[in-house]
Amino acid sequence: MIDNLDEITELDAEYKIILVGDNNTGKTCFFKKITSGEFSPQNVSTIGFDQKSIEFIITTNENTKKRINIILVDTAGQKRYADLTKSYFKGCNGILLLYSIIDKNSFNNLSQWLEGVKNNIVNHEDNKYLIFLMGTKSDMVEKEEDKNLREVTEDEAFDFCNNNNLLWYGECSSKNCSKDLFLQIFGDFAKKLYETIGFNKIARDSLSTLDTKKTKKQKKHCSC
Repeated sequence: MIDNLDEITELDAEYKIILVGDNNTGKTCFFKKITSGEFSPQNVSTIGFDQKSIEFIITTNENTKKRINIILVDTAGQKRYADLTKSYFKGCNGILLLYSIIDKNSFNNLSQWLEGVKNNIVNHEDNKYLIFLMGTKSDMVEKEEDKNLREVTEDEAFDFCNNNNLLWYGECSSKNCSKDLFLQIFGDFAKKLYETIGFNKIARDSLSTLDTKKTKKQKKHCSC
């Protein structure tokens, strides 16, 4: 559940979540909806990657509030960008696997994406990451006359999650689902990551958001 961001001023943790899946699964539409609230009907492929930060206040199972920063990364799904995409697995704490419910190949290829994650993620042996699964383009099968377009059932996806130790988050539509709904989903991601991993900050060349926040707070109270 997302609470008021003004309640806590200092970050408690930050996590990196990468969107992974085949081209045309709607990763970029998903990314734009949660980061800007906009939906673009045009099929625009991501070149390389794009990333933005989103902050949440979560309530833990111990009923304490924590401020969490999520760095969300959208990646290219085309095969020619496979090597580039793999490099962004490193340091990730969350992987959001996306497939299109009207494209069986995108579902069948999830095993390859999973293998890529396990082979390239730095913290694999420590299990300091979680993998979530969602089906996209649910709006394409809402009408009765379009039901035959579905190529992947929810039962198939649920079984895939059980067999691969993934967290199932159902089906969605970047066109019809609201930004608030996506924020609720990612707020739950943030909570699960905190309960699983605890304190974390992203290692980068520059100061992390967490370090920057703490530095600002220190300067604010400096009497120099």
